[in-house]
Amino acid sequence: MGKRRDLDKFIDESSASQKNIVFPDTVRNARALDVFLWKGSPNPPLVQRIAAWMIGLGFMVIGLIFMAAAFTRERDQPWIPGLIAVPFVLLGMRIFRNGFPRA
Repeated sequence: MGKRRDLDKFIDESSASQKNIVFPDTVRNARALDVFLWKGSPNPPLVQRIAAWMIGLGFMVIGLIFMAAAFTRERDQPWIPGLIAVPFVLLGMRIFRNGFPRA
């Protein structure tokens, strides 16, 4: 009887997490993604790992583009694009790191 309750609970949670066409349900699913990208997971599935790596690399590439612009175009004030570049690179590194499993 205990296994049946666990299975029913799992089915209810799965169907509740897959509803994403009405407003409150979309917020729940988006929050789960945001929490994973920001805090990570002890053992993320392969799909989540790849997504975290791709998103993290995207942020790092954007930061590096701003960094390159800081040193090639703005010779008198390179710190302006540099201020934009640093948060992008740091955010990308954090998200990329969350794609790896933790102990």
